[in-house]
Amino acid sequence: MVAKKLVGRGNRGYLEIIQTILSVCTEGALKTHVMFKCNLNSSQVQQYLEYLVDRGLLDKERKAYSSKTSYITSERGRRYMRAYKEVVEMLRDRKDTSFASPVL
Repeated sequence: MVAKKLVGRGNRGYLEIIQTILSVCTEGALKTHVMFKCNLNSSQVQQYLEYLVDRGLLDKERKAYSSKTSYITSERGRRYMRAYKEVVEMLRDRKDTSFASPVL
């Protein structure tokens, strides 16, 4: 029951949002797809995508035949996803499955 008393446990934190974005982008995704699948507004998704590209967690890809940019999880991003999953597993109460991350 301690997990439910943690501050911010009811809302997603930025680390969980990053995990969700990276998960959505593993096969490549357009900005609008990320926005809807991650439940973010256009301003938030733009900030997160820029942040993740700047840090090498996402790669931008523009096809020659299209003006649209897709975002793909980089190897560094996949390392983040594995590390995030490991931390969530470590913090999970063995008796309480409600603390599971929805993106794992």
